[in-house]
Amino acid sequence: MKMRIQMTKPTVPSAAILFFALFSLLPIPLQAQDAAQIMRRALEVQAERLAGIENLTIIQEVMGMETSVYMEKREVDGTPVLFPVSVSVGGMTNQIPEDMAQGDWASPFQEAWVDRVRIIGEETLDGVQVQVLAIDDFSDLEIPGMPGGGQEGDFQPKMIKMWLDTDDFLTRKVEMSMSGRGPDGTVSDIHMELFMEDYREVEGYLHPFSTRTVTEGFMESADVDQAELRQQLDQMKAQLDNMPEAQRAMMEEILGAQIQQIESMLGGDGGMEMTITVKEIRVNSGSPA
Repeated sequence: MKMRIQMTKPTVPSAAILFFALFSLLPIPLQAQDAAQIMRRALEVQAERLAGIENLTIIQEVMGMETSVYMEKREVDGTPVLFPVSVSVGGMTNQIPEDMAQGDWASPFQEAWVDRVRIIGEETLDGVQVQVLAIDDFSDLEIPGMPGGGQEGDFQPKMIKMWLDTDDFLTRKVEMSMSGRGPDGTVSDIHMELFMEDYREVEGYLHPFSTRTVTEGFMESADVDQAELRQQLDQMKAQLDNMPEAQRAMMEEILGAQIQQIESMLGGDGGMEMTITVKEIRVNSGSPA
């Protein structure tokens, strides 16, 4: 913003004029930066980080189960983005359908976001100063981590907020508000939070080795018969009770986290919480299939 100084009286001290002139030359503080400028820089940093990456294999643990996610770099309007291609669980690898492949929140930024993002505040998160950015126009956008993928299916996004560290342009937290349509046609609100922590560098690529997700309202919109799920859970627990002690202890160690999670979902407001812990990241090791 340019400041126009008009002197109507010769009595204005020249020192004041010099002060205002010098003030206009000071750097613009981050708070005053345009959201589009911040997003442009985020796109540049993302491209730099992914310059030497062609594919990525992330071995992680979720609810006591080890999974392996294979991702490949793709161009979205000239911007490199990592997309999951396959997931391996228990020695079995399944391809992820193209219409369900979604970007990764560790490198999510896309050119189409530039004109849609806005700054809604500034906060301190875990001792880090961050800008809070928001998007509420999702037409023709690909959104990472959206159940059912982007705009398709029974989940419709309302707003996404990102807590972005503008020193290193890493996403520290994400909030997604969406509506979901249940099997009976009822529409309910869903709120999801992702806390992305313990970023580590692996061959130039930065990824959170711990991501905690908190979701509320998901069960009401999921295509799940809760009575049937409760029955299956009770049967599983009964089978565990009838196992020999050593076998039961082993199965409880394997399935304990999943059982607790299902009980929490069925006994509460449809909320669920889980933590994804990364054990290893392999860069450019190729497809596991």
